[in-house]
Amino acid sequence: MQYLIAAYWMSFVVALLAGGAVGYWLPGHPGTGRLLSWGAAVVLVGLAIAAPHLFPPGEEPDLETFLLLSFWFALGGLLGCWLRAAISRAEQARAALASNAQVESAVLGARAKAAVRSVQDAAASTKAMEDARLDVEAKAAEVVRVAAVAKAAGEERLATEAKAAEEARVAAAKTAMDARLAAEAKAAEEARVAAAKAAMDARLAAEAKAAEEARLAAAVNAVREERRATEAKAAEAARAAADAKTAEDARLAAEAKAAEEARLAAAVNAVREERRATEAKAAGAARLAAAEPADDKATQEPAVAATVAQPDAFHPGRMPQGIAAPAEGEADDLRLIKGIGPKTEKACHALGIYQFRQIADWTPEEAIWVGHHIGFPGRIEREHWIAQARLLGSGGETEHSRAVKSGAMIVDDKADEPLDPAVAETIGKSLPEQAAAVDGEGKHPGRRPYGLAAALGKADNLKRIRGIGPQNEGRLHGLGIWHFAQIAAWSDENVKWVGSYLAFAGRIHRENWVAQARDLAAGRQTESPRRAAAGKVATPKDDGTLGDGNVPTSK
Repeated sequence: MQYLIAAYWMSFVVALLAGGAVGYWLPGHPGTGRLLSWGAAVVLVGLAIAAPHLFPPGEEPDLETFLLLSFWFALGGLLGCWLRAAISRAEQARAALASNAQVESAVLGARAKAAVRSVQDAAASTKAMEDARLDVEAKAAEVVRVAAVAKAAGEERLATEAKAAEEARVAAAKTAMDARLAAEAKAAEEARVAAAKAAMDARLAAEAKAAEEARLAAAVNAVREERRATEAKAAEAARAAADAKTAEDARLAAEAKAAEEARLAAAVNAVREERRATEAKAAGAARLAAAEPADDKATQEPAVAATVAQPDAFHPGRMPQGIAAPAEGEADDLRLIKGIGPKTEKACHALGIYQFRQIADWTPEEAIWVGHHIGFPGRIEREHWIAQARLLGSGGETEHSRAVKSGAMIVDDKADEPLDPAVAETIGKSLPEQAAAVDGEGKHPGRRPYGLAAALGKADNLKRIRGIGPQNEGRLHGLGIWHFAQIAAWSDENVKWVGSYLAFAGRIHRENWVAQARDLAAGRQTESPRRAAAGKVATPKDDGTLGDGNVPTSK
């Protein structure tokens, strides 16, 4: 085998080149009948060329030589087909290039065809086959070059596309950012405009409310002036009627009043004597306690009486009049007044002060005296104790009293400390205005109930109380009575005064106005609304204007 290759290598090269040329230029697919025909012809040509060397002297023809020629021819055909396929792929890639690459491909194709034809014509010449081989190698090199150019062009195209995609992404991100910033700016501007509009609306609403309140206040003042004029006229008529009474009636009234004042003075003196005896006893106990060791004194809680001055001590103002002890159920919880704690309440009890109406009746001199007595001059006036007591005594409520009653606030010893000035000022602003005085107020027996200048919210329908008609409801409104709770808080003295003022003494007790008001204030139904629903109601004329002789008539 080595001998054959060394001896006939040129023939094998020719067979390889011939097979490659046939495989490259043969139309159709490799392996067809024409390929076999060309292969046989080339084998014969190869045999003719190699004939002088095939038969050395004394040797037979070698079959391996033919087989090797056929192998190299077939191998060349396969390489030619592969080269043809590679060139076809390169041509497809080159088709996408510019027109210069297409022209160059066409020129190279013409050269390749001319080279093949030259190789076929000079198949017998070794030099011609060598030229064909060189042309094929040049073509292969060109194909490699074109493939490299195509690859570079593809990479450049991919780089360009990637750069364009990145630029598009950056542009989209910038567009999105601009849109978001524009939306945020628009939302901020809309919020600013909305806030400005809300502020403008609030200002206009406040101005409208202030104007409406001013208008209502003017209307209320006008109504009050008209009512005062009417009441002044009625009071003048009443005074004229009173002046017509006999001097005997005046004398009897003066004597009765003097006797009552003497009785009250005696009762007050008795209470003072009893209090002095009690305080003397307490002072003795205090002296005994002072004589005990210091350790025992430290474990004892000081009594309230020791923290205040004696009732008969010299204080500015005038000591208020107290009572010995209230009747069962008549003592009020004085801690509902903001500023009064447990110790201050005990100090008030020691003075005989148990009820809101007692504090409500304090004069400025009495408030000054009590302020010095409890050791806080000016505190009563500054914390509006009297105004709070008047509201609570007339059935009203304060925020403090509601919190204490509901259990939301625990009144402990800290409540005895003076209030902050700002808190005290807030309390004064929150208290409603008291009703104004009426003409002839002092000529009626008993005590006028505390009234409000205006209703706390919506006024109750006082006509739901059996015995109160439209006229009496209007007169009660003139006294500042707007709610069932106010009537429910009336004492016997209040009932006596209102009965005299409305000119039907005894009727309020007889018709149980206070009990009816207490039920209505608690949300319970009374007999009068049930009778009204059944059509059994008093006539409209039954409004008390006839005094005790005004008997209700029913259908």
